[in-house]
Amino acid sequence: MKSIIKNDLIKEFRENSFEIVRVDKFTKDSIATRNTYKTNLSAFIFPIKGKAKIEFDNEIFTGERGRVIHGCKNKNLSFKVLGGEEFEHINIYYVAGKYNNSNSYMRSVFEFTINDYDNVIESLNKLIKISARQEITSKIMLQIQTGLFLKELLREQNHKKQLNEEELTKDISKYISEHYMEEISLSKLADRYGQKVNRVSYLFNKHLKMRPIDYLIQYRMTVAYTLLNKGLKVKEVSKRVGYNDEFYFSRLFKKKFGISPNKLKRG
Repeated sequence: MKSIIKNDLIKEFRENSFEIVRVDKFTKDSIATRNTYKTNLSAFIFPIKGKAKIEFDNEIFTGERGRVIHGCKNKNLSFKVLGGEEFEHINIYYVAGKYNNSNSYMRSVFEFTINDYDNVIESLNKLIKISARQEITSKIMLQIQTGLFLKELLREQNHKKQLNEEELTKDISKYISEHYMEEISLSKLADRYGQKVNRVSYLFNKHLKMRPIDYLIQYRMTVAYTLLNKGLKVKEVSKRVGYNDEFYFSRLFKKKFGISPNKLKRG
């Protein structure tokens, strides 16, 4: 996953040409276990309802409200709906101009979070209506309005209020508690919040008296304890809290509670 430097991202979209192809809305249900195809355009994906695992080749993202995922062409893209609710999203498709740097944002996969999501969705729905029209003037209007929308969106996010230390620590810990079942690393947390790895560790030590990875393990073990008491099998609980290795999970559990998961079940 490409790390984002917001000023560089804004500069690229301001200084280089790109052609908007269309803006469209899609719905995917949980019955189709996987929707897979090869991409031929770059696109911004705006989730508006439900939740899905979105994978570009081997790069995995969680699609949900408040997060924007950017994909590029020549990638194997797959969607897997999570939970029973349908997953809805709006895509802005575009063709990057003659910006030939293969490491550019326009030709990369990345994600970022945004504020005022309801207003963003309202603007996107207006763009969908313009995109659906067939007149030549509508195509020109789509290019202008969508270009302005993207540049304003990126500019606003770059100048949004910076969280103070406690707010940032709280926000990161909240993210961990909501995504504990996923693969989470210190570098991934740092990238997500635009922070250096050392700073994230420093903030957790300062305000929570533990490392981020220890917070993650502690949260997972607490959830696991509850699930085991509900009668779930150790192997199932291990996977539910983010561990494919059942034996590694058992070692962590015993270290935390002084008893193995199997003994807890038998007791």
